[in-house]
Amino acid sequence: MESASGSVVGATGALYAVRRQLLVPVPPGTILDDVYIPMQVARQGSRVIFVPSARAWDIGDQGSGHEFSRKVRTLTGNYQLVQLAPWLLTRSNPLRFEFISHKLLRLFAPFALAAAFLASLILTQPIYRIALVLQLAFYALSVIAMMNLARGPLARVADAASTFVV
Repeated sequence: MESASGSVVGATGALYAVRRQLLVPVPPGTILDDVYIPMQVARQGSRVIFVPSARAWDIGDQGSGHEFSRKVRTLTGNYQLVQLAPWLLTRSNPLRFEFISHKLLRLFAPFALAAAFLASLILTQPIYRIALVLQLAFYALSVIAMMNLARGPLARVADAASTFVV
């Protein structure tokens, strides 16, 4: 949907292409070159698009340990991007809103979820009790998936909860 509305913030590291004249040098040690380069392309006034017909194959589920490492790398890379390219947070970034909402706000999600959980524990109105039960059920599902106890249709829901928690 980002592509349809203008440009995407990043590319999939498995497969992307850039016109040679738009390619900029990538600083050594850049973790998320698949975000750094597309953002530089957008900065030059070109669009970064998603092509649905493009295909790349990757290894599927490699376990929660691998997924956790991948997420830590990605989130660390988001911090690094702001250090390497501070212009990403300024008006000179044509995708500033998309970058902040897609890449940076996710860094605050764990804190927001913890605050929602604590609020549900403290507040006694019925809506907050319902919210608490739903949160506990969701987190319990993720633990069930992490322990490989889920079977059948429950496994798909539990795996989704586990992926979200990781």
